[in-house]
Amino acid sequence: MWIPLLMMAVAVSLEPFRIGMTVLAINRPRPALQLLAFLAGGFVMGTTVGVVVLFVLRPALGSAHFTLPRVQIVVGLVLLVNAALVAAGLLSRSKTTSGGLTDRIPASISGRARRLLNGGSLWTAGVAGLGIALPSIDYVAALALIVASGATAATQFGALLLFNVVAFALVEIPLLCYLVAPDRTRSMLAALYDWLRAQGRRGVAVLLAVVGCALVGVGFAGL
Repeated sequence: MWIPLLMMAVAVSLEPFRIGMTVLAINRPRPALQLLAFLAGGFVMGTTVGVVVLFVLRPALGSAHFTLPRVQIVVGLVLLVNAALVAAGLLSRSKTTSGGLTDRIPASISGRARRLLNGGSLWTAGVAGLGIALPSIDYVAALALIVASGATAATQFGALLLFNVVAFALVEIPLLCYLVAPDRTRSMLAALYDWLRAQGRRGVAVLLAVVGCALVGVGFAGL
């Protein structure tokens, strides 16, 4: 469970939208607090959804058909489809910056949206974190993998926390780096975001495909 789970978390962490929001937060007033609010919102949403699935809906998922090999095969196939969509550009993983966000907003409300995005409200950063951690295909697949592992409740909760820590690594690391070297952190993060928008789609697609193939193979071997 652990290696596929970590690789899935790395793929999630490389979403251009997630990094784009980090770039936006670090260029707003009070950057450290903006990043912290964004990170807190993401953790609250991601952990809450995970706890509900693992410990509230868990009995409903514990049927005889919900075995680890079968879940591995299904999750692997889902990741392979996801990888194909990402590679083809049909699932662009939400490219955005502050300008990119507001460019797609109707003109009647774009001025207000720009002021909101470029303002200093910590609530905006927190809500953005909540929104970015809403359950995605990757996250649901990761939760299914954790549930099907059959590990103890404590281990499953630890796996959930670890997934979220890795998934938000490119928010956590810039936050720490900003406290030491703010200007260099801004420039390096912007460069990373530009690279991911231009080239990162292929890398994410390959990573998803590798994890998908591994899960399908392991799943069939365990039947």
